[in-house]
Amino acid sequence: MAMGELPVAARPVPGFFRRAPFKQFAVYLMPFPKGLPTAPELLARPLGIAPADWAAERAAFDAALERFAVRKPDSAWPAHPAFGPLAARAWGALQYRHLDHHCRQFGV
Repeated sequence: MAMGELPVAARPVPGFFRRAPFKQFAVYLMPFPKGLPTAPELLARPLGIAPADWAAERAAFDAALERFAVRKPDSAWPAHPAFGPLAARAWGALQYRHLDHHCRQFGV
């Protein structure tokens, strides 16, 4: 993955969540379902980081968050595997909600 790219699943998922108003509902309002499987492409770890290396995991997360935060809204954004093309605002809302979901999940 090139610097600045967002990791997204390579195989798009067809479905009604790719169409308005369902996409907007899912991105902005729908609670994250419990037990929803993660796309295998999103489970890949950065090279050289062992699963138990918390400091390296945290540094990789911080770097990925920073790359996302500085990305220009008018730059090309990748299509989401489930929702298809998303604008920068929708990517931001979805990433915020996803991070919030995991923070709540683990009591952070």
